[in-house]
Amino acid sequence: MEKTEKSHSFRTSGTNLRKAKTHNHSVVLEVIRTQGPISRTKISQVTSLSRQTIQNIVAQLEELDLIQMTASKIVGRGHPGMEVSLNKDAALSFGIHVDRTRATAVVCNLDGQATWETTRDLSSATPEAANTAIAAIVSTFRKAHGDLFPTVVGCGIAAAGPFGSQTVPNGDPTSFHELGTQENLALLERQLGLPIALENDAAAAAVGEGFYGAGRGVENFAFLQFGVGLGAGFVLKGDPYTGSHGNAGELGHVIVELDGEPCPCGNSGCLERYLSIDALCRHLGLPRDDRSTFNTISELIDAKDEKIIAWIKNAIPRLHQAVNILELMLDPETIIIGGTTPESFLKLLIQMATPFPAALSKREDGKRIQNGAAGNFSVALGASAVSMNTHFAPSVSRLVL
Repeated sequence: MEKTEKSHSFRTSGTNLRKAKTHNHSVVLEVIRTQGPISRTKISQVTSLSRQTIQNIVAQLEELDLIQMTASKIVGRGHPGMEVSLNKDAALSFGIHVDRTRATAVVCNLDGQATWETTRDLSSATPEAANTAIAAIVSTFRKAHGDLFPTVVGCGIAAAGPFGSQTVPNGDPTSFHELGTQENLALLERQLGLPIALENDAAAAAVGEGFYGAGRGVENFAFLQFGVGLGAGFVLKGDPYTGSHGNAGELGHVIVELDGEPCPCGNSGCLERYLSIDALCRHLGLPRDDRSTFNTISELIDAKDEKIIAWIKNAIPRLHQAVNILELMLDPETIIIGGTTPESFLKLLIQMATPFPAALSKREDGKRIQNGAAGNFSVALGASAVSMNTHFAPSVSRLVL
C-alpha cells in the first residue's frame, strides 16, 4: 500500500493491555511495513505506545530478523539517528487461487512482492484434483528453493464460495466450496505441513487489487469478481471485510428476479444466473470447466460475434443492478471490475454498460467504475496477503485470546 500518514486506525493503534503483547508487536510491524524506514520516536507517535515499549518491541523484532536498523540521513550537527525498516524477505507465504480448471500460485514476501509464480491445470473439477495440484505446487517450490522453504509461514487458498453454507449443494457449477470444508482443509494442512488460511476468491482479489492494482491507496472500494460465477470483495477503511462467516460479498446470490431462473443455491432469480461466465456459457453452449472456453470467448469478442454482443446487451441491466446495490450499501470510492475472465470481455462489458445510472453520492469522473489492474494473478496475490495477515497483521482476536 502507499506510504501515507492517516488518522489512527485499529491496525496502527497500540494498546497497553496486559494480554496485548502479540497485538502490539503486530501493530508496530504494520507501521514499519507501511511507513518505513521510520524512527522509533515516530512509531511511538503513530501507535500511541510509550517510547520504552517501542524500544523493547523493535529490539525483539530485530532478534527475530523481521526488521533491520539503518542510520538515517544526517541533518545538522550530531550523530545520525537510527531508522527501522522491514526485512521483507524474512518470511514468505504461498497464495494459491483454485478455480474449477486451474491452480494459480505465487510466493510472496512480507512486503507483498511475488518472488515465484506458477500455474497447474486440474485433472478434473474436484477437491481431490485441486489437492493434488496444490501439493504438487508446494513440492515443486520446495525442491527448487529448499533454502527458502523454512521461511514460508503459511499458505493462503482462495476459491469460489460460499463456504460452510447449509444450502449450496455439491455440483454448483459456479462454486468450488467443497474445497473449503473443514475436513479438506485439515487434510491439506497435514499434506503440506503448513497452516492454511482460506478466503473466497472475490475477497482475495480485492486484497490483491489493494496491494497491486486499481485499489492501491484507496481506503474504501468494492471489487466485482467475474469468475465462472459472480462475487464481490470489500476493502473498508483499508482492511478487507469478509463478514462473520467469511461469506460477505456473495453478490451472485442476491435475488434480482422473483420467480426467476432456479439457482443451485436453492433460491430462484439469483443475479449470477443472468450475469456471470456461467450464464454466458449456457447462452453460447460452451463448457464451463474447460480452459479453452476463455480463449473462445476472447475470439468471439475480437470477431464482434453477434451472439455474444446480444448477451452482453441483455446483461447490462443486471450489471447496473450490481453497481447500484454495491454503491448504495457501501458508498465506496470506486468499484473495480475484474477476475479471471478475459480482459477483452470485461472491457467491452463496461464500455457497453456506460453510462451507468446516476449515483446517490458524487463520484470522481473516471474512477467510479474501473477495470482491475492486478491481472490474472490478483486472486493468488491476495490469497498470499491473507495468509500473511493471519500471522502478522493486528486483529481483535489477539486482544482477547
